[in-house]
Amino acid sequence: MAGRRYSPNRQLAWERLQRGWSYEETTERIRTEMSRAGEIDTGLNANTVRRWETGERWPDPRYRKHLVAIFGKPASDLGLLTPDELAVRPAEETLHEFRRLWDMLTRDGNGNGWDRASVLRALVGASMLPLVAPLLSLDPPAAHAGGRTVDPDSYRQIVRCQRELYWTSPARPLYEAAYAHTQLGIGLLRAATGTDRTGLAGALAESALLTARLAFFDLSQPAVAERCYDVALAATREAGDHALAAAVLGHMAFIPAFGHDPAKARTLTNAALQHTWHGVSPMVRSWLHCVASEVEGRAGAAAASRHHIDLAAKALDGSPVPPEWLDFYDNTRLHPFAGYAALADGDHGEAAIQLDQALAALPGAGAKQRSVVLADLANAYGNDGDRAAEYLNQAVDALHTDWYGTGLDRVRAVRNVLGDSRNGARLDERVTALTASRAALPGS
Repeated sequence: MAGRRYSPNRQLAWERLQRGWSYEETTERIRTEMSRAGEIDTGLNANTVRRWETGERWPDPRYRKHLVAIFGKPASDLGLLTPDELAVRPAEETLHEFRRLWDMLTRDGNGNGWDRASVLRALVGASMLPLVAPLLSLDPPAAHAGGRTVDPDSYRQIVRCQRELYWTSPARPLYEAAYAHTQLGIGLLRAATGTDRTGLAGALAESALLTARLAFFDLSQPAVAERCYDVALAATREAGDHALAAAVLGHMAFIPAFGHDPAKARTLTNAALQHTWHGVSPMVRSWLHCVASEVEGRAGAAAASRHHIDLAAKALDGSPVPPEWLDFYDNTRLHPFAGYAALADGDHGEAAIQLDQALAALPGAGAKQRSVVLADLANAYGNDGDRAAEYLNQAVDALHTDWYGTGLDRVRAVRNVLGDSRNGARLDERVTALTASRAALPGS
């Protein structure tokens, strides 16, 4: 064919990427559905699926129904309806349903009445990946006072400042400010149009990602983090930003990984890695392999964990330029992930080497990670009770200075290396005192 007949189907491509499916896997799933329906496959292949996405071809009706089945989403959300077909949709009824779901996702408070599972079932059917992007555009553009439009750069500038504050500010008040800014972004996005809308969606994704990181890693609130990640992922789709989508999915993987659900975590990391084939910085790919390494390490798959570390190191060859928002990873921060992978493999000597390098390379802005690295060093020297206790006590000291919920969790996880020793009893006293002092703080 000399040229494209149709516009590229970004909706179909995005849904495939969110599930981590290749063209070949998508083809096989369609074939399976056709077989179940007693239909015969006539020439369908991976290149056909690719051409549907690029706009070189339009899916035949016999394939459209099976695409709806395998993705568990309506044809309108997959870009499979023509303008004439979309025109007959009952708009008011659809709008009412979107508003209901959006209200469930964005209501304020401490989670009362929140039923995330119901929302996700309604939004993505059989898929486990939360996508709420259609809800971000549920309202028609609203008029601004005096005819002024939203300036995405002004909104993003505040996100930048909050991101810088992440490394030096107390978590609770910063979380409250970031959460409020994310809520503001949702409202602004509903009123934005054109390029302003695209730019604002990217900035909203950055804000929601920061809010989710604070909720999960600093404040140990995974349910709140999930809600914020949902909004961030939706905004990346609105912005068409593959790098941010990869980052959000990678962060989402930590929740099931910490919750001992490696299958779900792997699905998320695989989906994230699919996005890296779309012009994403190698630095993002390297970080994603580190995430996958921790997922495998926590699942007891030591060989796979170390393999991902090798892939992460290879991705850093050359001089990759990271996105501005990727301030949580660089060449030196590969070391703590490598140390964790070595611990999972029982190679405590290599773990100590990597973690010592990590500790020496931690910048001032990486103070929160210090407690995690120190706890892992205690694990690496688990056969030396006094040295392990020294590292764990240093980790508690670090938590007094720079609170990090993930650091406290790691200290508790490594505590068993001290057994019933006097060092263990003293550490327990310090941890109890630390948590009591944290609980007494306003807003904790």
